[in-house]
Amino acid sequence: MEGITIYVSRRGNSNNLRLRDSEGHNPGNDLLTTDVNASDTITWIKDPRANPPAQSGYFPIECITKITKSDSSLPQYRNSIPVLTADPTVNECSALGTVLDNSPGSGKFENYTIFYTLPGDTTIHQDDPQLRMR
Repeated sequence: MEGITIYVSRRGNSNNLRLRDSEGHNPGNDLLTTDVNASDTITWIKDPRANPPAQSGYFPIECITKITKSDSSLPQYRNSIPVLTADPTVNECSALGTVLDNSPGSGKFENYTIFYTLPGDTTIHQDDPQLRMR
């Protein structure tokens, strides 16, 4: 079992997420696919690079409010299969989730949705990256 961290900030002073992970993936935008193994634990946290003064291109979010598994009955998620055991648990603006004990197979992926707020804005925004089995 390995621990993987997904760092959540926003791209510039926009509403769009900028995601990176402890596995070295950093697309510079929200198009993150994190590779996981069976039984891995995943932690989503606010990116420390976004703490003032923000490093190049990293701006803070206010809080991660919820993370859910995407609905595979929707056309845009039709190839998404369960990789997480359940919706991650959110506590104090961070989230913790666990990958299934039995891998559904290499290359299989699950879309999930991050719900978040921005500084000075109570609107809940959302974005949908992927977890992919190694």
